[in-house]
Amino acid sequence: ELATILKALVPLGFVGVNVTAPHKEAVISFLDCLSPEANSLGAVNTIKNIDGKLHGFNTDVYGFQYLLNKNFSKENLIGKICLLGAGGAAKAVSLALLKSGVNSLAIFNRSYSRAQELIHLFKKDELNIPEIKVFPLTREYLNNELADASIIINALSIDPFELGLMPAKISESIKGVIDLRYNPPLSQFLMWAQNQNVQAINGLDMLLGQGIKAFEIFTGLPAPQKIMENALVKSLARD
Repeated sequence: ELATILKALVPLGFVGVNVTAPHKEAVISFLDCLSPEANSLGAVNTIKNIDGKLHGFNTDVYGFQYLLNKNFSKENLIGKICLLGAGGAAKAVSLALLKSGVNSLAIFNRSYSRAQELIHLFKKDELNIPEIKVFPLTREYLNNELADASIIINALSIDPFELGLMPAKISESIKGVIDLRYNPPLSQFLMWAQNQNVQAINGLDMLLGQGIKAFEIFTGLPAPQKIMENALVKSLARD
């Protein structure tokens, strides 16, 4: 069915489509070319019909850059970033962090080999890699690295606080905590940070940012960001 749908986009005159899991990787074999981000990640979430050719993009990278730029200063990105998870979302976040100029990234995952794949992914494309280290996702390893970290990012599908991974007291070096999940808007993980007066951000801005980029790819026009943000907030409020 996927092949049939994609092959019909051009003759039916579609400008483009968005793609979600579990099809982000499978669509690639049916596309004519990929953006640098989509090629690096091996995943596509936006397809545009350009002169009869299907071009694949990954706007999740832009989405996370939008979140960073909106909520954090460049100074906050100088220190170590701790990333929990190594799945598709974590790949996009890692690439966004590299593009944003971070100089130290610690990746934690239950599957150590899968986390290692992130490093190999960036080496393959000869990206400018800062210090990247991989650790098993355990309380001991995480707490050791959090001692001098600046930002913690949860890219897991579950709450790290509920898993008992987080220390009781947050390190004084932590400037912000990000949970890519946005429903509920304030997770236990974010409340753990907020209760200790640390900036706590959910993934809503990443969702908005990737949508803004997709709009601009489809239309070639600046996105109506405020209108999109209001619509997104209203939609989630109904849920």
